[in-house]
Amino acid sequence: MEKTELLEIVSDFSLFSRLGKDQLDRLVKHATVSRLPKRALFFSESSSRQGLHVLLSGQVKLFKVSDDGKEQTIFVFGPGEPFCLCSVFSDGRLPASLAALEDSEVLFISPAEYESMVREDPAILLNMMRVMSRRLKEAMDMIDSLSLKQVPSRLAAYFLSRERDGMVLLDLSYRELSKIIGITPEALSRALKKMGEDGLIRVDRSEVRIVDSGRLEEVRDGRL
Repeated sequence: MEKTELLEIVSDFSLFSRLGKDQLDRLVKHATVSRLPKRALFFSESSSRQGLHVLLSGQVKLFKVSDDGKEQTIFVFGPGEPFCLCSVFSDGRLPASLAALEDSEVLFISPAEYESMVREDPAILLNMMRVMSRRLKEAMDMIDSLSLKQVPSRLAAYFLSRERDGMVLLDLSYRELSKIIGITPEALSRALKKMGEDGLIRVDRSEVRIVDSGRLEEVRDGRL
């Protein structure tokens, strides 16, 4: 990827929104770009990836695999999202694995370069803390949902957390979505059908329209 094209892409990412032109130029000068084919494993729990990684294009998932082989998707990242955050200032050992859901490109910034940028503009670190705080809340919500809630409540919580103007974009396959919810694809299909029959949602290919948000909230909270 040409440096001018890379500069244009990263300047639109919220993580770097406070950087001036000179800082962006330096970031692009010292950054490297990796290409990750669909279904390729980027890192695993047995490997290490020290530094900051930001997805430039495509889609990747962070996941864990249990001893019995069951896969649980933790996060799905799109363009502009940083990941490997815990490795930026650590030894690079990671608590999960990451793989590409589609052909992707990843920006890499070394720990030394990122630390130098933070020293020049602490707002960059604040942006990172905001991302980590959001991720922590989402992880705690997932733990609560998987351990305490039934399937309809988990699915309702997922839709409500991602709703924008009454719509949820299903940019994942049913198989991947079922791994996030912690159920089988068959159970997911049954739950979606039941919510549609109950007038809570309407599914149209890759979009879900929330028809009755009040009742969907009751399902999420286990009151319906």
